Amino acid sequence: MRFKTGDKRLRILDSAVKVFAHEGFFKAKVFQIASEAGVAPGTVYLYFKNKEDLLISIFEVRMQDIISSFRAAIMEKQDGRSRLECLVRMHLQGFQRQPDLAACFQVELRQSSRFMRESVKGELQQYLDLIREIVEHGRRDGSFRNQLPVRLVTNFIFGTLDEVVSTWVMSAMKYNLVSLTGPLMDLFTNGIGRGVGALAADGPVGGTN
Repeated sequence: MRFKTGDKRLRILDSAVKVFAHEGFFKAKVFQIASEAGVAPGTVYLYFKNKEDLLISIFEVRMQDIISSFRAAIMEKQDGRSRLECLVRMHLQGFQRQPDLAACFQVELRQSSRFMRESVKGELQQYLDLIREIVEHGRRDGSFRNQLPVRLVTNFIFGTLDEVVSTWVMSAMKYNLVSLTGPLMDLFTNGIGRGVGALAADGPVGGTN
């Protein structure tokens, strides 16, 4: 989803996503963003302090939209597993449909020291809270086991999704990102082990060497 073309501020943000994704944050110029948005360069500074402010604003505005739409869709699902699968699928679909935004989020935002310092306090924390709510709901309805710390599980889910999308971006987006929904759900709900019985049958971890 592109920002509304009728709103000049949002049109500038939309243009910045494209320019940052194709030029890189450090090489991108404000006049390029202004040209893409169809405004004068000075207009950009009426809405944003500088280029980094533009980059951070992209994250804040888009994450607000993401969290709102994800929460609405997730609440339609009954059990924890269905809610988690909904989030995973929407996370992957959203970036696959918006490759420029994926590059902006996964690569260019990491160039900002301000983002790395402050993001966890705002919209990113709200997204983590949404994942945590899903985990807690799943523990209550029996979808997920209760032995693992909620914060650990929450960070594991978010960190895995983040890394999967980053790897996709760095591979030049050569494969279908959404096709990983099933394998990721298998990993999140079943892990990589074969259970206590299988481990005992195999003998001590690490073998005899």
